Amino acid sequence: MIEAFKREAKRRVLSGIHAVQARTERKRVNDILKFYDPAVISNPEQIERQGQIGAEGDGAPLTIWFIITRMVRFHGGQTSVLRLGTELAKQGFAVGYAVYKAQSKEEMELCARSNLAGYQGKLYTRQELAAGKPDIVIATSWDTVSFAKRLPGYKMYFVQDYEPYFYSFGELFLLAKKTYEQGLHMVSLGKWNRDMILRECKPVSPVDVVDFPCEKKEYPRIERKFESYRTKKTLIFAVYLKYYGKRLPCIIPHLLEELAEEFKKDGVVLDVRYYGEAKNFTSKGGRNLGMLNKQELYQLYAEADFGMVASMSNISLVPYEMLAAGLPVIEFEDGTFTEFFPEDCAILTSLSGRELYQRLKAAMADPEGMKRRQERAKEQLDLVSWEKTGAQFAEIIRGRCL
Repeated sequence: MIEAFKREAKRRVLSGIHAVQARTERKRVNDILKFYDPAVISNPEQIERQGQIGAEGDGAPLTIWFIITRMVRFHGGQTSVLRLGTELAKQGFAVGYAVYKAQSKEEMELCARSNLAGYQGKLYTRQELAAGKPDIVIATSWDTVSFAKRLPGYKMYFVQDYEPYFYSFGELFLLAKKTYEQGLHMVSLGKWNRDMILRECKPVSPVDVVDFPCEKKEYPRIERKFESYRTKKTLIFAVYLKYYGKRLPCIIPHLLEELAEEFKKDGVVLDVRYYGEAKNFTSKGGRNLGMLNKQELYQLYAEADFGMVASMSNISLVPYEMLAAGLPVIEFEDGTFTEFFPEDCAILTSLSGRELYQRLKAAMADPEGMKRRQERAKEQLDLVSWEKTGAQFAEIIRGRCL
């Protein structure tokens, strides 16, 4: 009788939790629907000047506005937008970054400089966004598309990930997916996004591609003594972990706990250092260092023996940074790492801690193999840069100019 009562009490608690989650999800969808515009637009064949910001005469630069939600510190996607915008500014365009949520210009400036100290371009608040007349307006995520469509100018879409995969199948999945079918001229960061859009959606506008780059100067290569890995009694893991599902926030800690148990049999301790989320984000199997700036990241990469990240949708900047610093990377065989790097540039793992243990043991017993893996990765990194990606994006724009 008592056990039945406990089961019923537990069922009611879970039912209440699910009801709260459902209400939260419905509220989020309803809030988005207030500004979501499903209309399919028709871009002009060529970019036409809107006559803003010093447009007197034919020699004035074209104005480009990137639309973001609000400026946030330590945000990889916004850092990429700032890097791209800076490269376009160097190419002679008048670049701006406009938020659609309420935020002071002072806070925007603080966050922007935290992401990229030397960024180029102007910042525009929500009030300034409404009156803007850029020649080119670029959405930077699915939830910015409806705001980009409200502005005059040629509509583009900087696609940094296939964002429907950020959600379980449902309303948010569908709303995100439909933005790729609304007529904006899309430019994908790397080819994987484009391949997904062409496979899963019905785009009615161009889908161009620019290289996925890395800023190698911020993470100078550190030469590792791979021979010492054979005898190490402590292995330091730098593990990028976020709360959302594409970063495997539950699977990675579980896998690392299994891995620690295997290494414990050899007398080896795993020192797992998570980063990427606020310090109040707790995970098993290691300690959370919180959100790190570039100097703190580089120090972590210098101290670590392995870096780990889950690129389950479009690859992130993190494995590029780790490899630039000479840190051996652990990625997931079910992710997209191999879409961007040649064979054997990282140690790929399944979801099994036992299998990862065996692959790490094999790698550590072969220091020459680890050196070759890092050299292959360096060769790929040497092919890409933000300067090159910015030039590719500028060429796409110029191909549409009068």
